[in-house]
Amino acid sequence: MRKLKIKINDKDYTLEMNRNTVKWLEANGFDLEQFGAKPVTYYDLLWTSLFLVNHRDVNPNLALKLMESYSESKKSVAKVVAFAIDEYTSFINALAGTNSTETDEELEIIEA
Repeated sequence: MRKLKIKINDKDYTLEMNRNTVKWLEANGFDLEQFGAKPVTYYDLLWTSLFLVNHRDVNPNLALKLMESYSESKKSVAKVVAFAIDEYTSFINALAGTNSTETDEELEIIEA
């Protein structure tokens, strides 16, 4: 998975996703297909999730304050959230093997 480095209030943050991040998103009700129905909630969840791997001291409230500071400094929060969506989608695709170019052994499916 990729990492994104940003600076907020003169502090560097390394943002990324991993399996635990995806599990946290799902436990908090995230469903990418429902993004249009709950854009603000999911926007905040995606932003917050990126801090979980490398910045455990950043709780959800602090993450949202950092988002506000980032926005006030004329930087694009939307680009960071787009990065989160790309990473989430990449993780799900890798998990499902949908983007794999490898030829795995064939599975023999037996009817029960």
